[in-house]
Amino acid sequence: MLINIENLHFSYGIHEIFNNLNLSINEKKQIGLVGRNGTGKSTLLKLITGELIPDTGRISKKNGLTISYLSQESTIAENTTLLEMLTDVFKPLIDMEKRIKQIGAAIADSTGAEQEKLILEFGELQESFAEQHGYEYPSRIRGVINGLGFKPEDQTKAFSMLSGGEKTRATLGQILLQEPELLLLDEPTNYLDIDALQWLEQYLKNYPGTFVIVSHDRYFIDKVCTSIIEVSQKNIKEYQGNYTQYALKKRQDMMEQNHQYQQQLKEIKHQQEVIDRFRAYNSIKSSKRASSREKALSKIELLDKVETAHNSHFSFVPRVKSGNDVLAVTGIKKSFGDRLLFQNMNFEIHRGDKIGIIGPNGAGKTTLFRILQKKLAADAGEIRLGQKVHIGYFDQEHQALKQFYNENLLEALWDVDSKLTEGELRNILAAFLFVGDEVFKPIGTLSGGEKARLLLARLMISQSNFLLMDEPTNHIDMDTKEILENALSQYEGTLLFISHDRYFLNRISTQIYQFSADGMEIHLGNYDDYLKQKADASARAAVLAEENKTIVTKTQQRTDRKKQKEEEARIRLLKKQVKEIEETILVTEQKIESIETAMCAPDFYDNLALAAEINLSYEALKQQLSELTDSWEVALLALETE
Repeated sequence: MLINIENLHFSYGIHEIFNNLNLSINEKKQIGLVGRNGTGKSTLLKLITGELIPDTGRISKKNGLTISYLSQESTIAENTTLLEMLTDVFKPLIDMEKRIKQIGAAIADSTGAEQEKLILEFGELQESFAEQHGYEYPSRIRGVINGLGFKPEDQTKAFSMLSGGEKTRATLGQILLQEPELLLLDEPTNYLDIDALQWLEQYLKNYPGTFVIVSHDRYFIDKVCTSIIEVSQKNIKEYQGNYTQYALKKRQDMMEQNHQYQQQLKEIKHQQEVIDRFRAYNSIKSSKRASSREKALSKIELLDKVETAHNSHFSFVPRVKSGNDVLAVTGIKKSFGDRLLFQNMNFEIHRGDKIGIIGPNGAGKTTLFRILQKKLAADAGEIRLGQKVHIGYFDQEHQALKQFYNENLLEALWDVDSKLTEGELRNILAAFLFVGDEVFKPIGTLSGGEKARLLLARLMISQSNFLLMDEPTNHIDMDTKEILENALSQYEGTLLFISHDRYFLNRISTQIYQFSADGMEIHLGNYDDYLKQKADASARAAVLAEENKTIVTKTQQRTDRKKQKEEEARIRLLKKQVKEIEETILVTEQKIESIETAMCAPDFYDNLALAAEINLSYEALKQQLSELTDSWEVALLALETE
């Protein structure tokens, strides 16, 4: 057992978060932590790390337990580069590697007892270095950098120069490389594009330790988690299985709880009616019976009403119906300085289309949305909006709310429609889970999820018939996502949205646009259909490539035979050189491997003089291997350019 929590109580001031919480976290568990925003998911992670202290109760940890925590707030030094912060994870190994090289050089210059001492230390360090997978750390760093979607030029950027999303990815990469026994990840999928998400899924599937993930990405949790912990009503409930299995079991549990609750209400009502009749008889006997039933009724343990956000509901209803042709984009191009962002953007959107745009971070998807709204000029091309098209925009950075920083929720909605009464606005806000005095909260104090819900409320009031939505599911909890999905599924207008939420893409999209620097690749259907089409296209390309291997063109047949023979002879010579070098490399690697195996033997250092001689041979072989590899790369490059 890694973590054991017993009878934990925790509050922020008078606001109680957890009441008598009990939880055990065992080894090699893949746990998804879900629940509405504000229920205490991040708080629970901070209690586990010790960042927060419980009011009462006990948190026990395994002796020597290593924990790494990805929070939603970074603590990395601003002047550290990406490569430095990732490499720093392996500082003990890097220091050990330097010491091994120092000792290797010193052994040759030493004699007698001093040499024996150095050889002994050399062997111990090499053994420790190998046990800690020291030879693998450079490739692990490269794997994380590539997997999380960083470009080569990003490696030397100072942390302060990275975007907010890049900082999150960099911190995530550092924590993954630490490979602790317990990995705590708070919203790790924010700011990851689909390629990076798929890489992270595979990484976590192979993770050797335990991880606990807070995420609103249902598709992601479905793929990587084998158990779900739901935070609700100041406590937790554990479910076995992935998110889909949890959602089904929870729905069944809620139906059963609601049935029991309604049956209890029915029974209480029935008993009260019987008591009232006994009281009405106004006799000693009936009064005793009434008192007896009242006493029994007072001892009933009342069931809690089932708490669910699915009672909330909202819808997007266009004020007017647009024409059939909503948007036509022709030859749009955009650059910033010398950097081409995209070109050859050509697509048409018709009324009722629901189109999901996917593509890597930084490709220009949000820039395209700004161009479509005429907030930014394109370098070339044309944009035509159809008749009676009214655009409503949801931006992932919540920029539209910044002007209301010190104002309240009501004022942010009156900005959209000043004719609505306070009562009407309160009803609208209640649909987005803002009730009571919450409507008077300053916008600047809202969480990311609350701001997202407020923006959705503004969109609803706008009654637009063409919605542009940039990552609408970021920051909102799973219940709210489901409500939003229901609203957009029933929306009779036109929808164009950017998203990395594959569950959302799958449920809403009628088309998928794959964004690239050279235009849009259009796929009919939802996200699963898109994946199938891509897989089919890859299979067809592989077949075509195989067929092309057997085709000899007429141009090739007319090639001058003499020149062809000379070229073939030169290529044969290059191939021979590559083959000979490869064979020598193989023999050298086998010798190195043989020596490394010998070095790991318990009795290797019994004969110190022999060990020193073998070590010198070992270093010489490694130098020879390096030189051979360089020669091989030169020869191979020459061959590949032919």
